[in-house]
Amino acid sequence: MSRPAQATAAPRGEDGTGLGWWRMLVFSLPAGPHAFIVMPLMVVLPGFYASNTAVTTAQVALVISLGRVFDAVIDPFLGHMSDRTPGRLGPRKPWLISATLICPLAIFFLYQPPRDAGFVYFTAWSFLLYVGTSMFEIGRGAWSAELTRDYTERSQVSMVTAFFNICGSLSFWLLPLLLAKTAGTTAITGGTLSALSWIYLFVMPPLMLLSVWLVPVGVPQIAEASLSAWRAMLSSLRLCRPLWHYLAAISCWGLGQGTFMTVLYVFMTDYMQLGEKFPVMMLSYFVIQLLVMPVWGRILRRVDRHRAWAVSLAVDCCSRLLILLLPVGPEAFVPAFAVVAISATFATPCNFLPPALLADVVDYNTLKVRSNQAARFYALNSLAIKIMQALGGGLAFACLAAADYQIGKPNPPEAAWGLLVAYLGIPTVLLLAAAVLAWRFPLDRVSQRTIRRRLERLATRTA
Repeated sequence: MSRPAQATAAPRGEDGTGLGWWRMLVFSLPAGPHAFIVMPLMVVLPGFYASNTAVTTAQVALVISLGRVFDAVIDPFLGHMSDRTPGRLGPRKPWLISATLICPLAIFFLYQPPRDAGFVYFTAWSFLLYVGTSMFEIGRGAWSAELTRDYTERSQVSMVTAFFNICGSLSFWLLPLLLAKTAGTTAITGGTLSALSWIYLFVMPPLMLLSVWLVPVGVPQIAEASLSAWRAMLSSLRLCRPLWHYLAAISCWGLGQGTFMTVLYVFMTDYMQLGEKFPVMMLSYFVIQLLVMPVWGRILRRVDRHRAWAVSLAVDCCSRLLILLLPVGPEAFVPAFAVVAISATFATPCNFLPPALLADVVDYNTLKVRSNQAARFYALNSLAIKIMQALGGGLAFACLAAADYQIGKPNPPEAAWGLLVAYLGIPTVLLLAAAVLAWRFPLDRVSQRTIRRRLERLATRTA
C-alpha cells in the first residue's frame, strides 16, 4: 500500500515567495564544520598517516579503496532508509541528527592518531567516519532538493550552502596560521589536526540542532505510486536519462578531482618547494571563491546552470596547466598565486551547481515514476563521487609508484613525470570530458519550470 510522502510546506519569505534568506542561512550553517573536517580527510590525512604513523603508503591506498567498496554498500542503503523514514521530523532530519553523533567520535580518534597507529586503527576510524559523512551528505542533499522547486531559488540554496562549505575549508587552511606562534610553523602538523577535532566537537552539534529545529521539512510532495521502493528505483535507473547524463559528468569530475587533490599537497611542497606558502595559497584560494560567488550568482540569473558549470570546468582545468611555465622554489610564489586565483575563480561553481542540477533530476524522475527518491539519488551521487575520487587517489598513488616517486624525500628528476601526470595530465582530460557532458545536460530553465508546474498540480491532487 502506498503512503504519502512528507508534505510540510516551506514557509514564505518576506516578499511573499520562497524560503527567505534567513532559512537558507540556517539550513546551510552545518556545511561549514562539515567542510572543515572533510577537506583534510581528502588532502592531508593520507599523506599524514603515511609519514607520521606506522601505516604505509600502500596501506593508505588500500584503506581508501576498501572505503569506497564499503560506501558502495552503505550509501544506497542509507538513501533507501532515508526515503522510507516516517515521522514528524520528516525523512531527512533524523539521519542528520544521527550523523552529528557519529562524526565527532570518529574524528576525535582519526585526527589524533598515536605514533604507533597501524592499519587496523586507520581502517576502523576511517570507516566509521565514512558512515557519518554519508548520513550527513545524503540527508542534507535530499533535504535541499525538497526545500524548493523554484529554478533560481534552488541555485541560491546551493550557493549559500557552498558559501559555508568554502568558509569551512577556508577555516581549515587558516588554522595553521593561527597556531603558528605556538607550533613554530605554518605547516600542517599533528597539533593542527588535534585542534581541528576539538573545534568540530564543540561547533557542529549546536549548528545541526538549530537547522533541524528552524528549517521546514520542504515543499509538498506527490503521493507515492504503488510500486515498491526498489521497483521504483529500478524504473528510475532504466528510464531517467538525465540521471545517467548527470552521473557521467559528475563521475568524470570526481575521478579527475580525486587524482588532482590527492597529490596537490605533494606537488606544492615537494615539486614546487612552496611548503611554507601552501596554507597561505589555499587560504587565498577559498577567499577568492567567496569573493567571486556573488558574480556567479548574477551570471546564473541569465545563464542556465548546466552551461555555467561546463564553462567553469573547462577554464579551470586549462588554467592549471600554466603552472608548467613557472620556476621552482620561493620565486614561484607570486606567479603560482596568480594561477591559483584563476583556478579558484572558475572552480567556484563546482561547489554549488551539481547539487542544484541533481535536484532538477529528482523532480524529473518524481514526475516520471510518481515516487520521491531524492535520498536514493543523492546517495548515488555521493557514491559516484566517493568511488571516483578514491579511484583517482589510487590512480595518483599508482602514478607515483610507477615513477618510483618518494613522498617527502629527495627524488631524481626523472621521477617527476608520475607526479605531473597525476597532478595535471589525468585531471585535464577528465575535467574537459565533464565539461562536454555538462554542456549537453538535457534539463534547462524552461523544462524545469514545466516539470515544477506539473508536480505542483499532482501534489495538490494527491494531498
